[in-house]
Amino acid sequence: MRDFRDAKAMARTLRASLTAKTVSISHGESLELVSRMLGVADWNTLSAEIQASRDGSLAAATTHATEAGRHPAMPIRDFVPFPGEIAPLYTRSTKAIQALARAFQGARPIVVAIQRSADIDEPGLGDIYDVGVLGSVLTLDQLADGRWKALTQIHRRTMIKDFVGEADSYVAEVDDLDEQPAPDVPYLILSIKAYFMAHSFRDAIKRGYPREPQIKPPFERVRDAGRLADMIASHIELSIPDKQALLATLDPVRRLERVGAFLQGNA
Repeated sequence: MRDFRDAKAMARTLRASLTAKTVSISHGESLELVSRMLGVADWNTLSAEIQASRDGSLAAATTHATEAGRHPAMPIRDFVPFPGEIAPLYTRSTKAIQALARAFQGARPIVVAIQRSADIDEPGLGDIYDVGVLGSVLTLDQLADGRWKALTQIHRRTMIKDFVGEADSYVAEVDDLDEQPAPDVPYLILSIKAYFMAHSFRDAIKRGYPREPQIKPPFERVRDAGRLADMIASHIELSIPDKQALLATLDPVRRLERVGAFLQGNA
């Protein structure tokens, strides 16, 4: 059975099949249809996942080798990204655009820093949380409304020691921040998966579209407590401080337990 890495071949097959039934669509439209069939919002996001899947090992090795030190940085104010996800970053800020461009063109890590307040337009070190994430900019495009969009593969947590807005760009100095090893906790993992599915169906019914949420990769296969916690945390609605607290929780079992508490409404 084909998976998302065969998306282009699937799109060609779909287009040919529809053409045979006198339904004409463009190649781009077939790519968009295949993306939705695979549970991804659009082709840009899916193509970034394909690239990340192919280059994941190299990117991870590069990021490990260059993690500590000064890197281009981007402050965000409206969400908290977690390791393992591909996050779309949007900005109009000249300094943020320059930082993204330097990371993208130079194949350098980008430091994503979460602001403590959404009201600050030019944040400094005191305006951001000390735990952020490191990622790789996969695509960088200007949108019709003037904003820039960067699809970014989030690799790992990082400790932000300094964050400054220089003349034309944001720069952060970071240090290694290693998570604690994840022990084998199969009962906890099964329980949290059950809580999440129940939570998701309740939420979907409230919104008027009762269907199973799509998570890539399929979380049924996940056996790592920290990875599962990050996947679920990125898909549930929580306040910025609550999500930041999960990001800053380095003990994977404790993080998963806190996710479970949120799912049950006991946090």
